[in-house]
Amino acid sequence: MTQRGTIEEGVVETEGLRVDRWAAEHFVRLPSRAAARKAAKRGDLQLNGAPVESSRFVRVGDVVTLALDDVVLPPNRLTPEVVFADEHLAVVVKPPGLLTNGARLRTLERALPNVLRRSSLPDALAAPRPVHRLDYETTGLVVVARTEGAMVALGRAFQQREVHKTYRALVAGRLEEDRVIEVPLDGRDARSEVVVLGHTRSLKVDWSTELTLHPVTGRMHQLRRHLSGIGHAILGDRRYPSGSVLRKHGLFLAAVGLSLRHPTTGEPLALTMPVPPKFGVFQARERRRWARHHGDGSSSTSASST
Repeated sequence: MTQRGTIEEGVVETEGLRVDRWAAEHFVRLPSRAAARKAAKRGDLQLNGAPVESSRFVRVGDVVTLALDDVVLPPNRLTPEVVFADEHLAVVVKPPGLLTNGARLRTLERALPNVLRRSSLPDALAAPRPVHRLDYETTGLVVVARTEGAMVALGRAFQQREVHKTYRALVAGRLEEDRVIEVPLDGRDARSEVVVLGHTRSLKVDWSTELTLHPVTGRMHQLRRHLSGIGHAILGDRRYPSGSVLRKHGLFLAAVGLSLRHPTTGEPLALTMPVPPKFGVFQARERRRWARHHGDGSSSTSASST
């Protein structure tokens, strides 16, 4: 199984970008820079058709290739929900507290054979493969390739920002207005679009704000870092806190929407999942607690009333 990507304009920052870092961010089969370094040492990671040292810096126009054996890893017992599937691809729901892929048994990738049989097409992968990642703490929609052709086409679509993601989040504090956050991360451009849906009074964090989020770029932990950077950390985010963020309730971030073109037919696909129930449970509980302590009706507002 071979994946390929081209270094594009705007990707290489002033101080340079190592091939192992680029590969770990773009090839889902490499869950870390350490895995990318091992692939380079084996000769599985190549630059412009030749073996490459993992410390080599890339330039615009370079072609990075990853070749790995297409083997079936022992499955676990998890059965993720399948939102969409045909012979080319599928979209599944990754639960929170689960790695997308990696060496561990408890990953989304190891669960896919439990819910998706091998494709009947000639270029079928030995087992379904995720083509992008969600953070361990985040739940939501993940695109899965079932054929080598789909793997290549979908990987290219993600690299060229042709796949549009929608997230829902609860953040600490009262964020008043929609905004675009354009703050570089790790020396690279990063852009997140933020839409305010409403506010809820909270004894825990004073106010919580419900948001719809659209990451235009795909930097590591981009939404979490951007929101923490403006003083409105996502509730439950212990890695990027800004004040009290409810450490015992899990991360209030979910990838609830995906829009993309089918890698074979070109038809548009728009897929969604419900917002996790814990969002509404938390908001309702905080409204009740606020009302008991304050006895007024100002525990919740919608975005349109602010």
